[in-house]
Amino acid sequence: MQRGPSPKPTALKKAEGNPGKRKLNEQEPQPVPGVPQCPDHLDAVAKKEWARLSEVLLAMKVLTEADYIALGNLCQAYSTLIGAQKHLNKGGILFKTPNGYIQQNPLLGIIRNQMQIVNALLREFGLTPSSRTRLVAEREDDGYDELMEILSQPRLRRASDEIPMPIPPTQ
Repeated sequence: MQRGPSPKPTALKKAEGNPGKRKLNEQEPQPVPGVPQCPDHLDAVAKKEWARLSEVLLAMKVLTEADYIALGNLCQAYSTLIGAQKHLNKGGILFKTPNGYIQQNPLLGIIRNQMQIVNALLREFGLTPSSRTRLVAEREDDGYDELMEILSQPRLRRASDEIPMPIPPTQ
């Protein structure tokens, strides 16, 4: 296992404008863009979140077939978070033990852990406000090319622009 933070993908470095100005890995594998198939093991809440996030990530042009596991983990962690939060809302933050002691509900720990997982995966996909500030979205090509416009304009001729006629060869 390597020390330090995980390296950023080249596409992410390019989207950020390569702030470190280090040489980019141009041979980095490029997964096929698209929506991977939703994993069967996700529960109903996670599958609903998968459908929602897939549309968002596809529109952001960051979703690829290789993101199957990461997106599945994000959706399932989100579902676990929601389930734990619903149970906490019913039972309350504190509870009384059989011995009469008042304790913090263990669901708070589950919620905290799931929030950390969800937030880390949201950052991976550029889905938090701060992670989006580091990205530069590709512009849609409107077909207009300023250089081609200039080059295709007819040039005005001047007297000094006379083109000499070629002299035919003699026999």
